[in-house]
Amino acid sequence: MPSKKTAIIVGGGIIGATSAYTLARDGWAVRLLEAMPDVALGASFGNGRQLSYSHTSALAAPSIVKQIPRLVWGRDEAFRIRLRFDRHFAGWLVAFLAQCTANRHKRNTLEALELAEASRRAMDHLQEQHPIPFDHRKTGKFVLLRGEEAVANARVSVASKQAQGVDQRLLSPAEAFEIEPALANCAEPIDAAIFTASDESGDCRRFAAELLSWLSEQYEVAFQGSSHAVELRRAHRASVVTLASGEELEADLVVVSSGHRSNELLAPLGHRLPIEPMKGYSFTAPLGNAAPVASVTDAKRRIVFTHLGDRILVAGVAEMGRVDSKVDELRLASMVACARASLPGAAVYSDASPGWAGMRPMTPNSLPIIQMLAPGIAANTGHGMLGWTMAMGSAERLARVVSEHA
Repeated sequence: MPSKKTAIIVGGGIIGATSAYTLARDGWAVRLLEAMPDVALGASFGNGRQLSYSHTSALAAPSIVKQIPRLVWGRDEAFRIRLRFDRHFAGWLVAFLAQCTANRHKRNTLEALELAEASRRAMDHLQEQHPIPFDHRKTGKFVLLRGEEAVANARVSVASKQAQGVDQRLLSPAEAFEIEPALANCAEPIDAAIFTASDESGDCRRFAAELLSWLSEQYEVAFQGSSHAVELRRAHRASVVTLASGEELEADLVVVSSGHRSNELLAPLGHRLPIEPMKGYSFTAPLGNAAPVASVTDAKRRIVFTHLGDRILVAGVAEMGRVDSKVDELRLASMVACARASLPGAAVYSDASPGWAGMRPMTPNSLPIIQMLAPGIAANTGHGMLGWTMAMGSAERLARVVSEHA
């Protein structure tokens, strides 16, 4: 009887955890490596918890181009670009600007939508086969719009998604308030809102932990925390990962799913991926007297509100060019103020948590990189702000790619 093929996945976030699931299901013996002590403690920990399957608009858009001066000079509270003078970052920015055309924005958005819808189907199938508890809520999602340009862009976006079979609507303020009364308490009037009843939310960190626990019981999946991979190479028809401790691990396949750090392993092999870290923040606070039940995104301020049951989670802010996970108290305070200015009754902001910051791995076109890079070496990385949304679909795509090259 032939021995089972072995795989090492580098990166124990939600992408690594779901990748472990599909490979193990397909017969691989999997070892999941993570530099932190436990699973999903990086970008997967403090995300907005929204499974925004129908909200996949690419970051690179025509409207971004004219905002560049404001972004660089830090006049936009929600999105900033801090120039970092190195060749890779400069190349990323040029590639990003090249994606800021109407045609490319539409193409990238619809490609992301296709992957997100595949992710929804894969999640539903997994839950049917083996229900995993993760505070799953199906309460829909609103995107609040202000200004004629925002509404006009949304009308085009909604129409293109409806053409793909997505049940998404552009609502008047009165229609939005009827579905979600809390929105009537917006401090700044809205001109319209996008509503998708089928969008969901859930605890990404808990899902990853529960999934891994089940996998370790039902399949040959082993988790190895506090294991920082520092080198990847091919040797004797196998792939070898060297850890900071000096330990060497060998497998038939290595999947790099280490987010914005993926190039630390791949670049020395000649596979430099177009990924840059984008720093984001989140905090939680007790429910206010006008907390929305549905998930809410304030498009102008680029922040999301997610109902957690007894608290509200607020996530957002995008900072390019900063490569650290420290919570900047001034940026966090600004984000709390933005949340209060958006939905003052959503939370008791005076009791907000100390906050969290993490790095999202962004590609210029907002699409992840899921492919075989060389014999025995694959990548599943670069999911940006939609890692939780795209995780299950990305894992299924990875499994197909691996199968095609087996």
